[in-house]
Amino acid sequence: MADHDLPPALPGIPAHELRLLRAEERSRFDAMLCEQHYLHNATLVGETLRYVAVAPDGHWLALLGWASPALHLRPRDRWLGWSEPQRAARLCLIAQNSRFLLLTERNHYPNLASHLLAHCTRRLAADWLAAHAHTVLVAESFVDPDQFEGTCYLAAGWLALGPTGGFARDYRDFYVDLDHPKQLWVRALHPQALPLLRAEALPPDLAAQVPAPAPRCHYKSAQLGALWQRFHDQLTDPRARRGRRHLLSTILTIAATATVDGERGPKGFAKFAANLSGPQRRHLRCLPHPRTGALQVPSEPTFRRAFKRLDQVQFHAVLAEWLAEHDPEKLIAVAVDGKTVKCSRRPDGRPVHLMSAIAHHTQRLLNQIPIAEKSNEIPAFRPLLAALPLQGVLLTADAEHCQRAHARFLVYEKEADYLFLAKGNQPGLEAHALHKLPGGFSPSVRHA
Repeated sequence: MADHDLPPALPGIPAHELRLLRAEERSRFDAMLCEQHYLHNATLVGETLRYVAVAPDGHWLALLGWASPALHLRPRDRWLGWSEPQRAARLCLIAQNSRFLLLTERNHYPNLASHLLAHCTRRLAADWLAAHAHTVLVAESFVDPDQFEGTCYLAAGWLALGPTGGFARDYRDFYVDLDHPKQLWVRALHPQALPLLRAEALPPDLAAQVPAPAPRCHYKSAQLGALWQRFHDQLTDPRARRGRRHLLSTILTIAATATVDGERGPKGFAKFAANLSGPQRRHLRCLPHPRTGALQVPSEPTFRRAFKRLDQVQFHAVLAEWLAEHDPEKLIAVAVDGKTVKCSRRPDGRPVHLMSAIAHHTQRLLNQIPIAEKSNEIPAFRPLLAALPLQGVLLTADAEHCQRAHARFLVYEKEADYLFLAKGNQPGLEAHALHKLPGGFSPSVRHA
C-alpha cells in the first residue's frame, strides 16, 4: 500500500494513513515521545525505522519506533533455538518495537493499537530491506506489566515469551539491573522465520543480505587475565601519567588477542575492542567512563600512541616468554625470514626491516629484531638465534642465509639441523650442489 493510500474506516478504527516518518518531522516525533511516552526518551539504537499514523485531517494518531534488537535475551534465544555463533551472525534479522505511543485516548479507539501493530509488521520486512539493505524475519518488543497488559500485541498475533531478566542495556554489552522485569513479546514476520534462523546455512539470497559480523574476541574472559597480568607486572609504561584513560596492559592485551583473531593494525584493534563483552572488559581492567560508568575501550589513536612510545625490546621479551609458556607443541622446526614493515619510516626516511624466527607448526614468534641501518639480514642471523633453544631443531632459511658461518653456528654451537636454499646468487655453490646431487629430489621431485 502506498503511503498516500488511506484504508477504509473499520469498526472502532478511524481512517488513517500509516507511513514512514519524513526527515522534517523528526524533531516533532522525538518531542512527542519525550513528552508523552512513559519512558520519556526518544533515542532508538542501531538500525531504525519510524512510523506515524496520520488521520485524514492531518493530525497524528500514533507513533511507532523500531530499532536493532537486544543483544542477549534468554527467552527469545531459547524460542529461536539458535547457537551462539548463529545469534551473533543473524541478530540483524530481528527488529525491536522500541516505542509505541497512541496519541488518542486508550478507550476511544479500542482496536486501533492492535490494527496498527498488525499493519506495521506486515510492511516492516520490505521497509527494512529498502532502508538497510537487509530484511528482518522476527519482531520483538518489551511490555512493562506495571503499565500495560500487552493485549494489543496478543490481538495482533504476537507471542508472549515470559518475563525478561530485569536488566536494561546501558552501553553496548553492558546492562543495568533495574530489578523490574518486563514481558517479552515476539512475532515471526516470515512463515519460515524459525527454520531459517536455526538452519546451518542461510539461503543464498538471504545470506547475501546479512552483513559480516563485527570481529569479536573468542577467548573466555578468565583467559585474558594471565597475559594482562604479565604485561602489567613486567612492562614499564612510557606514557605520562596525566591524561591516561587506559592501562598499557589493557591496550596491549586487546591488541594481542585481536591479532590472533585476524585483525591488523590500530584500526582493526579498535574495531575489535568495541565488540568486547562486559565480562571481557572487566577482566581486561577497562576503566569506567566518568559520567556514564560504562567500561571504556581504547580508540584507534590510543593504540597508535601506545605502540609509538612502547619499548619494543622489552615488549617482545615479555610476549615471547608468555607465548613459549602457553605453546603446547614441542619446537621441531623454525623458519627465519625478514620482512619490511608496511608504512614504517626510520629517521633517515628508510623503512624498518625486521628479521624473525617463527615456529613452523604453531607459527609462534620466537624472536624478532630490527636490521641495523646500512646493513642486511646476514649479520643479524646469529643475534636472532643466539638465545633460542635449538638442540635437535630443524632451521629453514632462504638463499641469503646459505652461508658456511651460519651452518657452523647451527651445527656446532646450537646443535641444530638446517635446510638452506642454494640459488643463482652463489653460482659456484649451486653448480657444486647440482654435480653432487644430480636430478631432482624431494621436495622438488614429483611422486606418482
